[in-house]
Amino acid sequence: MNRQRIVVVTGGSQNIGLAIAERFLQQDTHVISADLNPPQNSSLEFVKTDVSSEASVIALMNYIEDQFGHLDVLVNNAGICIETTIQDTTVAEWDAVMGVNIKGTFLTTKHALTLMTNKSATDPTIVNVSSIEGLGANPLHSVYAASKAAVAGFTHNTALEYGPKGIRCNAVAPGWINTPFNEQLLAQYPDRAAVDAEIKSLHPVGRLGLPQDVANTVFWLASPESEFVTGQEIVVDGGRLAKLPLPKL
Repeated sequence: MNRQRIVVVTGGSQNIGLAIAERFLQQDTHVISADLNPPQNSSLEFVKTDVSSEASVIALMNYIEDQFGHLDVLVNNAGICIETTIQDTTVAEWDAVMGVNIKGTFLTTKHALTLMTNKSATDPTIVNVSSIEGLGANPLHSVYAASKAAVAGFTHNTALEYGPKGIRCNAVAPGWINTPFNEQLLAQYPDRAAVDAEIKSLHPVGRLGLPQDVANTVFWLASPESEFVTGQEIVVDGGRLAKLPLPKL
């Protein structure tokens, strides 16, 4: 009889994280949202967690060990972003973004590894959520871009160090995903239709990404179907990075 897998999604209470958590719920899994706020789906277990705090992360992993004895899947999704120039970025802002986006990924991985090397774990897998901004650049996102590039590098090293112990680690790099957060950004523009058309034109597939697009990729990377895939960063951006813009003649 198959045993229920235990899955932790950091930042799993809303936006992309919620879509990832709900995708795992479609299978025989117990999903924990490790977040600051309760999830919008009552089927998810909620453990209040500040991923930038080692004490909070240790408390999360101690709880999982006490309740389940092992961990099968860790999805490091929690992330924050600020928009400011490099000159105007304060040290506190830099530390806050790095604290969640890369320090948080490090802390949850570090303290989850003991539970994932447990013999009770089934196909233990870590999936980190990076961003195409770690591969390119957007104005005013220097701190965010740096943090996501660091996530990609950390992913590669985790895969190399823990592959021999049976743990796979990959990253998913989303492009423009139509989340409530991005909807708030777009709502600021008076000609919304023109903005939507411009953004869609950046994507060869002709549409914006959905949280489910990212969730499906994360789910695949955590499944046995991808058992020979590790140390990779999978771009989920509708072809945006592959498209070379041409001058308008």
